[in-house]
Amino acid sequence: MHIIEVFSKGKRSEDTNEDGWIVTNDFAAVIDGSTSKVEFRIGDKSKGQIAMETTREAIPHLPPNASMPEALLHLTEALASVAPELLNKEDAYRLTCSAVIFSKQRNELWLIGDCQSRLCGTTHTHPKTIDTLLTQIRCDIIEYALKNGYTPKDLLKNDIGRNFIFNELREQCHFQNDKNPYNIFRYPVLDGTPVPPELVSVVPVGDTKQLILASDGYPYLFDTLQESENYLERVLSQDPLCIRENPATKCLVEGNSSFDDRTFLRLSINDSIL
Repeated sequence: MHIIEVFSKGKRSEDTNEDGWIVTNDFAAVIDGSTSKVEFRIGDKSKGQIAMETTREAIPHLPPNASMPEALLHLTEALASVAPELLNKEDAYRLTCSAVIFSKQRNELWLIGDCQSRLCGTTHTHPKTIDTLLTQIRCDIIEYALKNGYTPKDLLKNDIGRNFIFNELREQCHFQNDKNPYNIFRYPVLDGTPVPPELVSVVPVGDTKQLILASDGYPYLFDTLQESENYLERVLSQDPLCIRENPATKCLVEGNSSFDDRTFLRLSINDSIL
């Protein structure tokens, strides 16, 4: 595997970036630490940063031919070992991240949570049902506010739509890795608890020569970093409140460079650099 281009940037600063990436001989991954819904840090790092860094450090230790369930087990054990006391607290305290992982030997992609990938002109995502519902509620609240005296500048300073759904964003953590097959809101993440393998999207890579892995900080993936960045810039300019072109559970907060941290990794996965 060869890196063609890679880029990672925090929405506020590099010090607060909860995204990360890694490429080894056998695996490539983009990891997205989850935004904390509780006031809790370990040292000077957020839970999302620690979850991302722990997962990034564990991937090189995976057995080269690990299956998806085997990899989930290894990564879960790594996260659980960092702060085992958090596993006995409210679900929102878990060290949590999403990831998209490419296994070279298995020649497949594993989408664990809401990261994304692109190959052969098709983008693969793994959205959460609960996020879709909460996004719609937030957008409706913002639209209502705009019709009733609030200005976009007011809402970029104080996202009352996100404030309205914040408790639900915290409560949705109860659906992480839920084993109940009848729970339509359950979703997979790496958080130190067992991940039901059936929740993970597996994408066969086939004979494609290039592969893109990215976090959900990109509203839409294109075949190059520049195209993806250009689209993001246009969307942020036209829809900074993130309610129309890029509906989301949060907006472009005043002073931030984007609505979310973002990472883009494009690889050549054959024997020569393209």
